[in-house]
Amino acid sequence: MGSNGLAFSSPPNSSSDSDDALSEALSLRSKARLMDARGNHCEAERLLLRALEIMEPRTPSSDTAVASLWNSLGEVYLHMGRLDDAERWLNKSLDVSVATRDFKEITSTRETLARVSQARSELLKAKALRMLGAPDDMRCSNSGVYSFPSLEKEPVLTVHVKCHRGLLRTTDLRICGGCKVC
Repeated sequence: MGSNGLAFSSPPNSSSDSDDALSEALSLRSKARLMDARGNHCEAERLLLRALEIMEPRTPSSDTAVASLWNSLGEVYLHMGRLDDAERWLNKSLDVSVATRDFKEITSTRETLARVSQARSELLKAKALRMLGAPDDMRCSNSGVYSFPSLEKEPVLTVHVKCHRGLLRTTDLRICGGCKVC
């Protein structure tokens, strides 16, 4: 209570609210990536859209965290075969990533856009997208599904692997047997 007998409430801590929202959105994004890896693309889409509902009102659209969510949503749509939706979200992510000079996100988004072009049989466009950062800012596109005999009763253990080596030079990509650089 103040000296005049009036009670004042302290202003809400908007920084704490924003941090909590960011944590929740990042948690939803992690769950969505897990659902996507398991093939549950509809649930992954739902979780990512919920994360965007949380993030977009609290952060500017030029924020790299929002761009990363857009990139993840584009990947999910690619896996669902919704190529137009994938391209739309990936282009939004790329615009922000270029504006903020987030090279890791730029290369990741370009690689996913190349996969969209490849799915449309636009192979020259896919190759051009992959070569945009050459020779210094390129991303490995090696992802695959590997099956191993299981020791349990289940016959095969399937593992989805994606290269996470980050930004690479063209010469490094040529060494990797799974990379698709010319």
